[in-house]
Amino acid sequence: MTKAQYFELCEALGSEPLEEEIPPEFEDLPDLLQLSFSIYETLRDDWDYMGGNYIGKSLLNLFEVLKLHNVPEDEYLLVYKIIVKIDNERRNILRVKNKT
Repeated sequence: MTKAQYFELCEALGSEPLEEEIPPEFEDLPDLLQLSFSIYETLRDDWDYMGGNYIGKSLLNLFEVLKLHNVPEDEYLLVYKIIVKIDNERRNILRVKNKT
């Protein structure tokens, strides 16, 4: 649900929007998190083509990508951890989707 949909729903129900219930949008995320998602999208996917399973993002050129995006070196570890977390969630979603 987007913010606009949430506000429309509140209006239709005649209720006041609650700050904690307003769904965040990409632009609401901290800059480093937005950048981490952008970098994640540029990384190459690794697949087990015989089994059709998603292995994960290739992190072979991650440091070069971080440098290209001018990420400060003291934030490399945090961006790496965010990217790994995103990839773990994607891998879990694809596993569940492939079971159905």
